[in-house]
Amino acid sequence: MRQTVPIENGAQVGIIVVSTISIFIVAVSVGLRLVAKQISKKMDYSDYCILVALLWNTALHTCCMLLVTRGGFGFHTQDIFVRFGPDVATFFFKGIMSFALLWNATVCFSKLSILLMYTALIPIPFMVHWARGIGLVIILWNVGNIIAGFLICRPFAKNWDFAIPGTCGSQPDYYFAMGVINIITDIILIILPMPYLYQLQLPLKKKLLAMAMLSVGIMTWVITIYRQTLLPGLDFTDMTYTGVLATMLSGLEPSVAIALACLPLLRPLCVSRKAHQHSGYDYGSGGDSELYSGKDRKSSSRPFTELNDNDDSSEVQLTPMKPVQNVQVSTSPENNSDRSVGLPVAQAITVERRWEVQRSH
Repeated sequence: MRQTVPIENGAQVGIIVVSTISIFIVAVSVGLRLVAKQISKKMDYSDYCILVALLWNTALHTCCMLLVTRGGFGFHTQDIFVRFGPDVATFFFKGIMSFALLWNATVCFSKLSILLMYTALIPIPFMVHWARGIGLVIILWNVGNIIAGFLICRPFAKNWDFAIPGTCGSQPDYYFAMGVINIITDIILIILPMPYLYQLQLPLKKKLLAMAMLSVGIMTWVITIYRQTLLPGLDFTDMTYTGVLATMLSGLEPSVAIALACLPLLRPLCVSRKAHQHSGYDYGSGGDSELYSGKDRKSSSRPFTELNDNDDSSEVQLTPMKPVQNVQVSTSPENNSDRSVGLPVAQAITVERRWEVQRSH
């Protein structure tokens, strides 16, 4: 049976606490998102991607906790060899390599979920094409990171056994490059929907709120940038001790990103079911929740556009139509005075005015 490393210092406690909270927050956020989608009666591909990201995130933080309890994370590498033996150190270096691969999978699906959310909210061709292109770049980037993780040390076993002959590339540079491209893709994801949100025919207050809701991912930049400042100082020969804070931030970053990606879609939980069903502007209501659409979503059975009865600030108001008068003159017997006059106007409320003219003899 593999030896369990005792929890003796604050670094170990910090890793366990951060990973536990990260798993909990992501699970709650995704759960609330799914409940909101049940209220709105439709799930889409972004929800399936966020579910996959949830699974990878759970695996990521489970790996992080195992690094503490089985790999001696939080102790100096020399102390691990002396107190717990080489097998514990080997477990750590295998685990930290797995951590990097799990991180890429988590980040990939969380970003793809955001792009798919954009295409659901803003289903215009230009947005769809950009989302597909950026999504392809993200997939290729993360797959490239995973391949690089397998090839950075030759032979492969040198990732955890430094005594065997072979060479390794610069692991701090590898992690630093991943972080830089991660920030760039985050910036692109924030900027992408802004031109379309700016063009929305909404009151300024609502327009700014929509832009703010889709910009909450900026909060992850603080974590990423601070993590980047720590990477150049990492000593991979003593990674079990020097890499504690950087690893905690690396695990926290995708967890916060997943939680924030769910936030704009929780609006149905804050309104009554009736108000939600009559809302003409919504976040997170599946295929019928488009923020901006170049096509009319009219149905032959529902010819009128729904208005939000609970929105006093809406700029969409009932406006009178220009009067349409259809005059039809005909003769009829006096006892047939109920004959309808005029032609109905399609898809409008019509007011019919009748005049009865009798000829006296």
